[in-house]
Amino acid sequence: MNKHGLKGFALALSSMLPAASQADARLQAVMQRLEAGEAVTLATIGGSITTGHAAQPPRERGWAALLAKSLGPRVRLVNAGVGGTDSAAGVQRLQAQVLDKSPDLVVVEFDVNDQWLDPAVRGGSFEAILRRLLTARKPPAVVVLGLTQQGGQPRDATELQLRLAAHYGLTALDFSRWMQARVEAGEDRWAALYDEPVHPNATGHQRIALALAELLRAAARGPIKAVPALPPPLYGQAHEFTRMLAGDALQPYRRQGFARGGEVHPEWPGQQHGWVTRADDAEAHFLAWGSEIAVFHAESEHYRNLEARVDDGPWVTLRGQVPERKGYLGWHYGVVGRDLEPTAHLLHVRVRRDEWAGSGRRASLLAVMSAGIYPPALRRSDFLPEALPGGPVAADAPQLRWVGRIANVPDGRLLAWSGSELRARFTGTQLGLGFASTHWGSSHFTVEIDGVRHWLAVPGNAASDWRLREPLPPGEHSLRLIKRTEGAMAEAVFTGLRLGEGGRLLAPPPARPLRLVFYGDSITAGACNADLGDDQYDDLYFHDGTRAYGALTAERLGADYVGIAVSGIGITATWHELLMPQVWNREAPRLDAPVAPPDPRSPDVVLLNLGQNDHGFPASKGRPIAADFGARYLAFVRQLRGRYPDARLLLLAGGMTAWKDEPAIPRALEQAAATLRAEGDAKVWTHTFQAFAWAHPRIDVHARMADELTRFLNQEVLK
Repeated sequence: MNKHGLKGFALALSSMLPAASQADARLQAVMQRLEAGEAVTLATIGGSITTGHAAQPPRERGWAALLAKSLGPRVRLVNAGVGGTDSAAGVQRLQAQVLDKSPDLVVVEFDVNDQWLDPAVRGGSFEAILRRLLTARKPPAVVVLGLTQQGGQPRDATELQLRLAAHYGLTALDFSRWMQARVEAGEDRWAALYDEPVHPNATGHQRIALALAELLRAAARGPIKAVPALPPPLYGQAHEFTRMLAGDALQPYRRQGFARGGEVHPEWPGQQHGWVTRADDAEAHFLAWGSEIAVFHAESEHYRNLEARVDDGPWVTLRGQVPERKGYLGWHYGVVGRDLEPTAHLLHVRVRRDEWAGSGRRASLLAVMSAGIYPPALRRSDFLPEALPGGPVAADAPQLRWVGRIANVPDGRLLAWSGSELRARFTGTQLGLGFASTHWGSSHFTVEIDGVRHWLAVPGNAASDWRLREPLPPGEHSLRLIKRTEGAMAEAVFTGLRLGEGGRLLAPPPARPLRLVFYGDSITAGACNADLGDDQYDDLYFHDGTRAYGALTAERLGADYVGIAVSGIGITATWHELLMPQVWNREAPRLDAPVAPPDPRSPDVVLLNLGQNDHGFPASKGRPIAADFGARYLAFVRQLRGRYPDARLLLLAGGMTAWKDEPAIPRALEQAAATLRAEGDAKVWTHTFQAFAWAHPRIDVHARMADELTRFLNQEVLK
């Protein structure tokens, strides 16, 4: 190299290495250990360039292997390159493929593949890799490798990643600038590094390894500086909290036309088959969690397109038919839903009916990847804990429509039972809500504005005011405030709402033509229906009565919903102190609550689903169900009939397994119905759910239960 080349190389290197006052202390320490003869584990994570693609043999002549060799025999290499993966997929495999190997030094390379990643994702996913490395139990030194395509273009992802490296005080190699300095000095040619636009050839891999080796050795010089505190994220923290469903964990709760199979990523250790189809009408439905949900799917010139949506959101095309993927299979992180509430969701996938219909080509998905499964401290409500100016609209304003068993109290309206609902119409650009509580538990609410769901947690034993963070567009708006948390866990008093300057209430929304009243236990209350793992009652955010089977059925039928449900309760046995016959007619599930006055509007159908705890509690003690369960069940049904003389009665069993384990439960239903019919009561039916779960049902099982119940009501009860 001549003096001009040395000068250019030095200038490029100086622009990539932090100044001494900003030196990367962890990297200095690792390199000084290596120079002292200690063993060091080097891990590399990235896409096909990190695997060594286009160098032969790749794992021996790729840049990662060349770098490890150049650093000496005391370096152990862990190459976690997986072709066709970007940082969004990389963060999903980071723990198993990198952190579990206890690396001392990690080189991160994703900018070429991230150039094709959704721009709304790439900042958060790449930053999450850096943050998870830096917050590991034993944080490694981290180097960001900014590669490029032939000729140094494009640069969007590279610039973003270099900016993140600077934000976290990390050493980074901008390979494009390093190489361009050599080209301008007459010492190299871009054309020598590439035989095609994307992947460097053997010479290119040699240059990458050379640049990294020089950078790492330069970083070893100078004193070791203190490791700075972790700065706040630039792109959020969603991808620090991820979950991947693949292989045996990727089980549809309902499918048609999809079968196990399809391509398995050959470079991803332990990957199992996903789901594949050639049918035009194929569909599959999955339970997923998080604020961002994506499908990791195959793409090539020979595949077909899928489309997917989360819950009832818009359909998103997942491009499997990619003509530019000629001769090889690729993989893509396709975002289906983002900015979701960070809880459980239903993912619906189907074959897209397009010009490839009838072609018999395959469509395939390998995994469902979720981000934003936040711990409680990081959940961000769309409401701020402060009041809007101006006086509140009182809870008894005639423009407000209340649905459910709502009690009048001195300060407002008591919202105890899950499913208790306020509906209103208003104008203005702001919304505030006021609450008070003397109960110990926090109440979780869904606040639906113009069809968009927001989440709000109201603390117990406190008065609180809340306002919507973002202004609404001018004009008319609809509001639904629905209590998610069951009454035994939390009660709240709604004290009023505020609309801000210029806002006013409009005439209330009309009542729905059908009214359903449900009595039940934790299944009907929606307990644990969004839990990620085992059933739990510590974090009631994941218990959502608005997505339990009864509320879903009411929505599908266009009905008003009233839910009277308590976890652990039964007719003859209970996990706590209360039996349903003691509290079924009260304003709240406690003995000191007043008996509720007669319903202002008689329900069309009353549905009863009890018996799970009548069997489950005594069984947990090694005892049988109460010998008089059938008689006491009938007595309670008579109490319901006394309060609702004109309603249709539907006696339900299921959602969990008690009816399978204990024959006395379905027998009691049939005998009670037969007794009432024999007495001339023709408005009584029974139904046993085929959809069930061994633990508390999650929202996928509740959706199937609602399918069953909606069909049964339409075909048998409401006809």
